[in-house]
Amino acid sequence: MKKVLFVNVFGQGHINPTIGLVKELMNRGEQVTYIAGEEFREKIERTGATFIGHRTITHDKQLEVIDKLKEAIEQIIEAALNANEKYDYIVYDSVFFIGNELGRILKIPAICSITTFAINDKTNILGEEFKKFDSMIQQFSNSPIYIDYAKHLKEKYGIKLPNLSNVNTGSGMINIVYTSRYFQICNENFDDRYKFIGPSIADRNEETNFSLETNDKKKVIYISLGTVYNNNSIEFYESCFKAFGNMDLNIIMSVGKDTDISALTSIPSNFIIRNYVPQLEVLKQTDIFITHGGMNSANEGLYYDVPLILIPLSVDQPAVANRVAKLGAGIVIEKDKVTAKTLNQAVVKILSDKNFKINSEKIGESLREAGGFKRGVDEILNLCKVYDEVAAVDNKNSI
Repeated sequence: MKKVLFVNVFGQGHINPTIGLVKELMNRGEQVTYIAGEEFREKIERTGATFIGHRTITHDKQLEVIDKLKEAIEQIIEAALNANEKYDYIVYDSVFFIGNELGRILKIPAICSITTFAINDKTNILGEEFKKFDSMIQQFSNSPIYIDYAKHLKEKYGIKLPNLSNVNTGSGMINIVYTSRYFQICNENFDDRYKFIGPSIADRNEETNFSLETNDKKKVIYISLGTVYNNNSIEFYESCFKAFGNMDLNIIMSVGKDTDISALTSIPSNFIIRNYVPQLEVLKQTDIFITHGGMNSANEGLYYDVPLILIPLSVDQPAVANRVAKLGAGIVIEKDKVTAKTLNQAVVKILSDKNFKINSEKIGESLREAGGFKRGVDEILNLCKVYDEVAAVDNKNSI
């Protein structure tokens, strides 16, 4: 049995893909300690892993985020270096940009967990959005705040801060990427250190509180745009009512826990609206998925061969949406062009053109064949085996 340290610093999209991996590691006899934001304590502890919480990092003013991130990083370093246990390897989220350095200090293998598309110097998935921040990142790298913090980490822990322009690149001995090589953008640019295992889909043992089993065999449209959009999306929901209310379809809409469903008026009879739905169970019975294009949601929809209508908002979502469209598995609607008419037209187009389904099935097959969390654990354990064998040889030669 080996002792594993998991490290994560940001939200659900970075945590959820790792859950299946954690459970499988523990099924194989590994002992997992997971460091993440305190808000994820219950979710992580349900896996059976030992949880250590760090300060929650919220997207407030820039300087506040920097201060919170610095504090969280220090809490993680202290927890890792001062633990009673000696960890055998570390698995860290790509956003935790000192993960590889922490592995070096601990003298253990370091595995990077990449929850969006993999990135390297030839593949910048954030495109123009990233370029807007590039000068700001360079400016911050040369600022007294960053220079002083780098000096502090070097003097106190021996940790060297990396170039911030490369913080999202895979820096691990191996890099676990939760999509398929086929779906990955510019996949030819990534060597064998990148392990494309597909989405880490594990049985969540959830049930729906409504039934989709009807005699009419109507097509099912599932709509979920994530928590950010859901917090300010009454106009979008009303557009959906107008777009699909008179169509011979069953519509399932997840509106998020902060939306008051009773405030929605004139809900068509073919709509089922809930604050939360078990997404994987619904996707198994879905014909079209309308999504914001987050990597997890897109992967899950395509895993079940569902064509997508994507309304990307920010960060990696435009890249995900464009990749789906390029591979012919969906249609992209820009967020400022969402109307009842554009939604209706997109659904009609997908239902009338079988190529969308064929192409989504092709991506789906690649995601399922990638191996999922079981292959991810295989790759991790194989790395550790090789690492131990090399270490044993080095120790023998030094005697």
